[in-house]
Amino acid sequence: MALIWGSTKEIQEAAKNSFEENIERILKEKGKIKLDDLIKLISHDSNLLTDYQRLIKGIEQLLEEGKIIVDEKKNIRMTTLSVLGSNGVDEIPVWDLIHKEEDIELKKEIIRRYNEINPLL
Repeated sequence: MALIWGSTKEIQEAAKNSFEENIERILKEKGKIKLDDLIKLISHDSNLLTDYQRLIKGIEQLLEEGKIIVDEKKNIRMTTLSVLGSNGVDEIPVWDLIHKEEDIELKKEIIRRYNEINPLL
């Protein structure tokens, strides 16, 4: 696995996060994409086997996490949730909800640290 994502834990996490961000960006731009087209888009001539392995492992991980859907024709698209809003039912990508949750957690951490520094406020 180190060959695919990197040699250290930090490098592996950075590579996985970068991969996920690229897939999210591509799917937001295109809506859906065939697996073959995604391989062509991401791969480089110098290390095609490693790119292919990284893509397959990354896609499997995103499927497990429920962030993408791959249909029988190998089209990849974002998983969406139906949410009842003021204008009726809206389809919201799972990634958008995850980003909102991460933003909330970051703001909570900032508030916690600020309270440690300045407990009187």
